[in-house]
Amino acid sequence: MAARSETPRDSERSQALLKKIKRAFETFDLQNNSTCDVREVGTIIRSLNIYPSEEQLHGWIKEMEEDEPTGYITFQKFSKTALRILSSNAHVRDDDEKLFRAFQILDAEKRGYLLPDELRSFMTSHGEPFSHEEIEEMLTACTDPAENKVYYEDYIALG
Repeated sequence: MAARSETPRDSERSQALLKKIKRAFETFDLQNNSTCDVREVGTIIRSLNIYPSEEQLHGWIKEMEEDEPTGYITFQKFSKTALRILSSNAHVRDDDEKLFRAFQILDAEKRGYLLPDELRSFMTSHGEPFSHEEIEEMLTACTDPAENKVYYEDYIALG
C-alpha cells in the first residue's frame, strides 16, 4: 500500500503547528542555542495543550534525548516528537465543557471557584499525582492574586 502524500492543506497545518511548537520552545531556550533543559519539556508540552501521563512524558523525553543524555533537548528532536503528537490529536486537552463539569464536581458548594489548597489537595490525592512544580505552575497561572481563588471559568478560558 502506498503512503498517502501530504496535501497542501496538510502542509499548511504542519507549518502552523511547527510555528506554535517553536514559540513554545523558544520561551525555554534561555541560551538561545536551540536547546532547553530536559526538566522543562513537560511544561512546554503542556503549554501546547498536550496533557500526557507522567509515563508517556518520560517516554517522549527518552525519545528526544541524545544517546548519551546531556540534560538538554534540541529543538530539532523536540519539534519532531511534538509535531507527531500534535498531528495525532491523541493527547489534546479535554473540551471546555468537560473541564467545566469536572470543576463543578469539585466545587460542591457551587461557588464558581476553588481555593488553591482545595485544588492542590485534589491534584495530589486523586488520579495520577502531579509534581509539586506542576501544581505550583498551574496555581500561579490560574489563581486570582487579589482574591486568592481559582475561578474555573477564567482558567478554562486560558485554554
